[in-house]
Amino acid sequence: MRPLFICIFLLLIQGTIIQEGYSTTLPENDTLYIDFLNTTAEKYLNSNPDTAFVYAKQALLLSEKKGFVKGIAVANENLGLFFYNQGGFQQAVSYLLNAIASYKKVGDKIGVAESYNHLGMAYYYGLKIDVALQCHQEALKIYEQLFDEKGKAETFGYIGHLYEKQKEYPQALIYQEKAFKIYEGLNDKAGLGKIMENLGSIFEDMENYPKAYEYFNKALTFNQEVNDQVTIINNLNNIGDTYRKQGNYSDALIYTLQAYQLARKMNQKDRLRSALRDLSKTYAFIGDYKKAHAYLDSSYTLYQRIYDEESVLQMARMQTLYQTEAKEKALVVKDATIQLLEGERRIGQLWIILLVTGTVLLLSFGIIFFRYQRLKTRKDRELLEQTQRVLETERENTQLNEQNLKTELENKRLKELQLQQELETRSRELTTHALQIVQKNKFLEELKVKLNEIRRSEKDKTRQIKELIASIDYSFKLDQDWEDFKRFFEQVHPDFFQNLQSVGTDLSAHDKRLCALLRLNLSSTDISTILGISQDSLRIARYRLRKKLKLEERANLTAFLVSF
Repeated sequence: MRPLFICIFLLLIQGTIIQEGYSTTLPENDTLYIDFLNTTAEKYLNSNPDTAFVYAKQALLLSEKKGFVKGIAVANENLGLFFYNQGGFQQAVSYLLNAIASYKKVGDKIGVAESYNHLGMAYYYGLKIDVALQCHQEALKIYEQLFDEKGKAETFGYIGHLYEKQKEYPQALIYQEKAFKIYEGLNDKAGLGKIMENLGSIFEDMENYPKAYEYFNKALTFNQEVNDQVTIINNLNNIGDTYRKQGNYSDALIYTLQAYQLARKMNQKDRLRSALRDLSKTYAFIGDYKKAHAYLDSSYTLYQRIYDEESVLQMARMQTLYQTEAKEKALVVKDATIQLLEGERRIGQLWIILLVTGTVLLLSFGIIFFRYQRLKTRKDRELLEQTQRVLETERENTQLNEQNLKTELENKRLKELQLQQELETRSRELTTHALQIVQKNKFLEELKVKLNEIRRSEKDKTRQIKELIASIDYSFKLDQDWEDFKRFFEQVHPDFFQNLQSVGTDLSAHDKRLCALLRLNLSSTDISTILGISQDSLRIARYRLRKKLKLEERANLTAFLVSF
């Protein structure tokens, strides 16, 4: 009888498991829902990044739960682009690497190539130039294997941009021209407009302004044909820059004012601020300092408004990130609780089946077995109740620990948010001081030229001197003391000079000032203007500084200082 009872019990357990088991295959409607979440996240990446983050995070969580690898890949790519757009390049790299790994699992080569290009840009802005170039080259290999001409053109553009920022202009031109030929063969006007803009930027960096104007004007034509209004603003501003840098201020005003008006119409605040700054510079060159003051004040006012709005958005994004993580943790706890209760329910069902089966058998086997089974059933029930009480106590302790952990995490996040905001504020103040010094020194150089002209001129010197006085008044608005700059710099980078002294013990005050400006990643033109020296003198100063710091010949001086 005993073996018969055990066999019946095992058969009942097996039937219960088969009845309540679930398939590991993801239903079709789940994949459609995940695709919807990923598509919505991609749609909102540029217009509403907070919404995009929430959708992408939900898609990733559901894809991981269901084992849907394609959904995991797309969600990771969207999250990588979200953090890239917000300047979180380290987080972007992490998500994009996960996206590449998942795309490789499902054999999606296009997804791998696109993610490599995104990863290259994230590494570039994270100051890992060599790694960025390798990523773009990996993307290029895949597009070449697939004969994807548009993908190749886009990757050539990325590589050309990388060489341009490294000031390797011949290489930059080669890759941009390769991209141009492909887009031309595809008759892709949007792509042609982008490449024309890139070529114009290269020639502008090389100070070949007529050639830069030629390409910027072609870019404007292509973008007007595809009605890309936002990019048209950049084209107009760039054309105005080329005219101003050639001394053609009347034409410069025409194009810059067009950019200003279009930016206002489309509420493009960053581009509007750029147009205001360019208008201020042009009017200053013309000698209309009243308008120069007005446009410069408008630029500073708009900058403060943008900064305030960005601070509010950043707070909201941090709150969204925190709430999303809290919800994920709550879902995990909820799932664990449901699984625990489900297990208890199954155990209860098994015991009920056991009791019913035992009762039937006991009725068949006689009164002696009936008493024995009743005693065993009572003990089993007591054991089950005791187990349930233990589980309830453990569940209460778990909830209490989770609440304490949640409070600690919330306090930590608030402190991190406060420190991040303080650092961003000091960084912006430091950059503002550096830019003001650049503008002041440029102005003093122009003032020196005008004084020499007055000294040699036979015209009415009284009127010219009045103009210089008005010009000096304009300069006072931008003037800041070097001590303020040093104070702000040390607040943002407190250990910089101490670490620098440990590497180069014989650095002069001039060397330290040059190191600080290089640490800010300013252009050579701005640095020479701040220090009041020529470009040749700056190259000599950089060469001597490299020797004092004992850098190898191929080592990047700016990257070395940024690492401090």
